Amino acid sequence: MISRALRLSVISAAFGIVSGAVSVVSGLDDHSLGVFAVGLGVLADVTGSVALIWRFRAERRGPGQPGPHEAQAAIIVAAALAVISVVLAVDSVIALAAGSHPGTSAVTVTAAAVSLVVLTPLAYAKRRLGRQMGSRALQGDGTLSGVGAATSLLALAALALYDALGWWWADRIAALAVAAIAAAEAWRTTPRGHRRG
Repeated sequence: MISRALRLSVISAAFGIVSGAVSVVSGLDDHSLGVFAVGLGVLADVTGSVALIWRFRAERRGPGQPGPHEAQAAIIVAAALAVISVVLAVDSVIALAAGSHPGTSAVTVTAAAVSLVVLTPLAYAKRRLGRQMGSRALQGDGTLSGVGAATSLLALAALALYDALGWWWADRIAALAVAAIAAAEAWRTTPRGHRRG
């Protein structure tokens, strides 16, 4: 199971470095908070995946001793989720107040679509394996991938609504919704939130 968890984490990190950077840059260029959120989510997923690579390599060296490494990886994943939540919430409120409109370039739409296709099965696989292993950190990282996939879907829907109906605010509301989900998952991933959940 550790080898499989490592494989998933490496794939996630490799995809995220490229896809996250493209989504952040294209989202900023087009003023699309939805696609910018995709990029943030994917880059945060990279952070979580790197922490998990370290955590599972440590467990492979010392089988049956995941304790401190698991807790530290869970805190890193929770912090990444919290950062996404704060940045998206602040940017969404500013964009709504300013009344700025998103763009819909081919690069922006493609970046969101590719992230949706890749991150959905990754999120499912990581959360499922995390439950089997009893790894809160891997489940949280699966949530990070899921946030990226959900953000991609919301971004594509918001851009479609903007193109079809002129609903410029849909992109911003979608980003706010993802911010709320990320905040809740950040809490659940922490040791205290996990105990209460």
